[in-house]
Amino acid sequence: MSISIKWIPYHSWFKIQIGDQIIHIDPAFYKAYPGVESEFADKADFILITHAHHDHCDLKAIEKLKKSDTTIIAPISCKNKIIGEFDITEAGAEKTIMGINFKTVHAYNIGKNFHPKSFGVGYLISFNNKSIYHAGDTDFIPEMETLGKIDVALLPIGGTYTMDLMEAVDSLNVINPEIVIPMHQLEADPEKFKEIVESTTKSKVVILKQGEVFNCD
Repeated sequence: MSISIKWIPYHSWFKIQIGDQIIHIDPAFYKAYPGVESEFADKADFILITHAHHDHCDLKAIEKLKKSDTTIIAPISCKNKIIGEFDITEAGAEKTIMGINFKTVHAYNIGKNFHPKSFGVGYLISFNNKSIYHAGDTDFIPEMETLGKIDVALLPIGGTYTMDLMEAVDSLNVINPEIVIPMHQLEADPEKFKEIVESTTKSKVVILKQGEVFNCD
């Protein structure tokens, strides 16, 4: 079954399609790009939110994407930002729906207060022995050592609010994914990230421009 990953601006909004199941992570379009409205044409089967900040948890985007049976998963920090019922999650929670396994993992800052522990999360999405890790807004944290096998890692590299480019490189020595896709880039240079990663680790970097798709069959 085909698996595709599409990066949609702004920071860490991705559309992952597994067969005919559509997963949106952190949909937020407060800084829209031309054509962003077209992203709402295919409604989401699953919406995963990493934390409550408005550039990751956007009520308007969620309402545009959801249908009557959409499963929404988010941490408790989103309780007052999402209309209606949703599955409240925390690190360590795990469930399988429609053959897709969703595991919630830690995501937090060390030495700064933007994302304290338990405020936000990351996600491991697994299907047919393929595993995609969306790190959320996080620094390089000890819990990354226990993630297990990762085929594709979606990692922030921008610094300030998350780990910076070199911390992300360091994290790859622990995560060891086959493919890494940089996100939440801010002013970081993804080409520099690619050069360093591919000369110092076993991972391959795929740089997606806005709206581009990576197929990870």
